[in-house]
Amino acid sequence: MLEQTLYTDHQAARPRTLCPICLGEVYDRCCLRCQRRPTVTLEELSKTYEESAQALRLRLRKLRAMHDLESDPEEKWHLKRRIAELTPMLTQMNELADLTAHYYDRGYYRSEKYTL
Repeated sequence: MLEQTLYTDHQAARPRTLCPICLGEVYDRCCLRCQRRPTVTLEELSKTYEESAQALRLRLRKLRAMHDLESDPEEKWHLKRRIAELTPMLTQMNELADLTAHYYDRGYYRSEKYTL
């Protein structure tokens, strides 16, 4: 068990990501090439939130279409319940995408919901 924490076989493992600085491979903690820990900017984080929101929008669209076509009341109820669970997630993804995209803009109003 101790060996696994001290050594990573980089030839057998898949890299987690590429370093945004030098495009080297990042496995566990730092880039193999420049030995820096890659950081994520709020702008990059905003894009991730937007991609997640887009996937949720697509899923909600499909669920609503299935709900409209469904005739079984029990299945309709389950679809409605799933839509109700995903809708607040989409709202939060949109809010976080907007917040992280404009966090450093002067005069940008930040929701009290996401401030300390």
